[in-house]
Amino acid sequence: MPGFIAKNRKPLFILLLFVFLFWLLTLQVKNGRFTVLERPVLAVSGFFERIITWPFKTVVAIGSHYVFLVNTEQENKQLKEDNDRLRLDNAVMNEILLENDRLRDALAFKRLHPPSSIMAQVIGKDSSPLSSTFTINKGENDGVRKDMAVITSEGVVGKVQTALANTAKVMLLTDPGSTLAVRVMRNREEGLLEGKLVNCALKYVSFYADIQEGDLLITSGLDGIYPKGLAVARVTSVSKHEASAFQAVAAVPSVRLSRVEEVLVLLP
Repeated sequence: MPGFIAKNRKPLFILLLFVFLFWLLTLQVKNGRFTVLERPVLAVSGFFERIITWPFKTVVAIGSHYVFLVNTEQENKQLKEDNDRLRLDNAVMNEILLENDRLRDALAFKRLHPPSSIMAQVIGKDSSPLSSTFTINKGENDGVRKDMAVITSEGVVGKVQTALANTAKVMLLTDPGSTLAVRVMRNREEGLLEGKLVNCALKYVSFYADIQEGDLLITSGLDGIYPKGLAVARVTSVSKHEASAFQAVAAVPSVRLSRVEEVLVLLP
């Protein structure tokens, strides 16, 4: 027993001190009022009370904070899901509005130009570095035939290369196999527009012909495929070489071919 007391002297002293102070506190309470020992007794007892209750309060505080964080994380996750869903809905709605605008322009163009036409959608594009074509969702069953002109409200796109039962392949202006009879709208100079994959080149233009950058090239109607007067391309550069009887003229299509989604196939 003496060995136990010697070993635990400090804890036993603190415990006895706490019991002694508690006993003094009970003696000093008279009619609900404290005596002169009120302050030291309460200070010491309060110190021990804080030591005893601190772990419990800490656990409660940590638990409350954890619950708050979990709830906040769930709310943030729900808000993110709602935001993503709204973004998707907005993107779909914008795409529908853009498609309606394109179709409205195509219909307006169709009413202004008497030739009969078939409206079609682009359903596939050729990624070959040696050709420029895409596939539309109309074919022979819809009246589409080889060499029919394909246009948009902005100008010429190309012509039908092959037609199957329900689809057709369209050769674009930029395809190396594409040739198109055109003329300069400003002065009626004529030439043959050939595809160069990225852009086009105006061939067989006389060395002395008046061709300028920015000139608009339109269909001449001499090739028997495209009606006269449709926008085709705009001249981007002109160069002359004394060793050649022709000018070197580069042009870019009037239609942004990479962005075409709907077209009109002109019936003969």
